[in-house]
Amino acid sequence: MLFKTLAYLLLIIIILSRPDAAFQYAYEGLYQWAAKMVPTLFPFMMISSIMVYSGADLALGQMLSYILKRIYRYSNYGLYAIFMGFFCGFPMGAKVVSELYENQKLTKSEAETLLAFCNNIGPAYFMGIIIPILHTSGYHHTLPFLFGMYGIPALYGLFIGNLTAAKRQTKKPCSVILNQNTFEAPKLSLATALKKSCMDNTQSLIILGGYITFTNAFRILLDLVPLSTNSKNVLSSFLEIIGGVQAIHTTAIPSAQKIFWIMTALCFGGISCILQTSSFLEKAGLSITYYLKHKLVITAISAGYYFVITNFRNY
Repeated sequence: MLFKTLAYLLLIIIILSRPDAAFQYAYEGLYQWAAKMVPTLFPFMMISSIMVYSGADLALGQMLSYILKRIYRYSNYGLYAIFMGFFCGFPMGAKVVSELYENQKLTKSEAETLLAFCNNIGPAYFMGIIIPILHTSGYHHTLPFLFGMYGIPALYGLFIGNLTAAKRQTKKPCSVILNQNTFEAPKLSLATALKKSCMDNTQSLIILGGYITFTNAFRILLDLVPLSTNSKNVLSSFLEIIGGVQAIHTTAIPSAQKIFWIMTALCFGGISCILQTSSFLEKAGLSITYYLKHKLVITAISAGYYFVITNFRNY
């Protein structure tokens, strides 16, 4: 406890020693939250919550099952979570899985398995920000990068889904398990679902904004490290991803290294993303340790993949 107290005091002293820099970093984080996250994420959060509270999530899951059921061994609610996680982007994957688990639509085992691969950077951000960076860096064929960002997690989800399903069958070969493909939780009226969604998601967005502002402020710690500006910019992307990507893009390192670090950092998501994810998981009683373990595995696999395509192939 004494060590923790001294560490907190040291952080306070560092901020007080450079208040202008701390203010600027915190302001950048707050701006990113207000200007980019709120208008982009809030509509998706509202729609997803309304679907969960009204029962529309099961209907969409049943529609998706006609396409995905032969591939993924998850319930219809799980298929809905996969869809929302991949197409709406971080942190919707964590939010949707947490809501489904809280509403008893997913078992804990399935919820944690889904979290391992369906909480990634959204395609809207990738298309709007990352692809132009790839083009300006000389990488005009973007399909290999799209595969690395979404194909690797999708294949990983296929692998661990089959693995956990096999384990469940081994542990309970003769037991009767609740069929979550047809289970329907109590539905709320549209007015009630809309009100509850607005209240819950407004609170969630405020918490996310706090995490982004907080982690961005502590970019000041990198200023104290005796490293080059390029190295500090790379490290900043593993702290907070949105500003970190732009920081790497402005460095003077070779294009291959620049793209490698950008893509690797995107796969990891940054400490800020982990803290934001933890806010949803803690509320639902899910394990952040399990999530982080699999996130590191996917990041390591993706880093190896991106190292190969940025250094040994000409795109």
